Amino acid sequence: MTKYNTSHLLESVVKLTSLRDQHSLEVCLIKTLQELIPTGQIMLFAITGESDKHTLKLLVEIDSKRSREPETENHIPHCVEDDPDLLQCFTTGRQLIANEAVGVRVIHPLMGANGVVGFLAVRNDSYIEKDQAVAASFLNIYQNYLQLINDNERDTLTGLLNRKTFDERILAVMSARSAGRRVADIKESSCCLAILDIDHFKKVNDQFGHLYGDEVLLLFAQIMTRTFRDDDQLFRYGGEEFVVVLKDVDLTVGLTVLERFRKAVESYHFPQVGAITASVGAVTIDEQDLPTTIISQADQALYYAKENGRNQVCAYDQLLREGKLTSVAPTEGDIELF
Repeated sequence: MTKYNTSHLLESVVKLTSLRDQHSLEVCLIKTLQELIPTGQIMLFAITGESDKHTLKLLVEIDSKRSREPETENHIPHCVEDDPDLLQCFTTGRQLIANEAVGVRVIHPLMGANGVVGFLAVRNDSYIEKDQAVAASFLNIYQNYLQLINDNERDTLTGLLNRKTFDERILAVMSARSAGRRVADIKESSCCLAILDIDHFKKVNDQFGHLYGDEVLLLFAQIMTRTFRDDDQLFRYGGEEFVVVLKDVDLTVGLTVLERFRKAVESYHFPQVGAITASVGAVTIDEQDLPTTIISQADQALYYAKENGRNQVCAYDQLLREGKLTSVAPTEGDIELF
């Protein structure tokens, strides 16, 4: 049976809770468990789908037994429903112990506000209750700490990332790209940034009240979540202003996605309020530019869209080529988005 050093356990907790980046936190959790308890394989999953099929995303995997026999080679399921053990754990919300041809797999549910949101799956030669209790405890610490991080990073009304987080993320994106290096969530390919603004939102608040105005903001954010990909970064910048960073797409693809979003907003019936529209200003993220330059360019495209009919998507690059905008050199003190 594993003997635990109290000092080592406390140091592990301190290390885990010293991180602020979610991916780093996930990696630290798995490596910590690998150090504390004997394991053959540890996998951390998140559930990303919300339809009939609950899609799985493998966050981190460490496998110390790569030379498994063919019949026991691990198969990574695409959906919860593809794996009977995961499905049972998802349904019951309780730890599941599954005997396998070689060893045992223990599945720990990762709980969220509305049920199971992921799994920690641990494979080993045998089941040791005390070791799995340690794994469950660290999983709870991880989940509680992750919730604190999310509460700090997210807008309380819409659940999207907030203005403070936007400032940090865009600086990280631009720093990584200008340095010509890769980071955990950035690939060296084209990205687009777009500012989304609800047209005539002040009239919504004035005519229907702030309660319905808040509902419009919440539903608008939900349309964003449904339209854009899980890997895209979605922000509520403030008021009726939102920002999206589209990863690994060029401007042509980005404009297609943004136009699909605009149409989704236009066709949606908002309770009591009815129809609303949105204007969008987009720009390609150039690794040679400063963050303030990118933001200013998207803002100029949005202003053009607002001044020329609203309910449209305008791209800074295209407007510049067509002579509809004039490039303005950024000033060092220009740090505001609007």
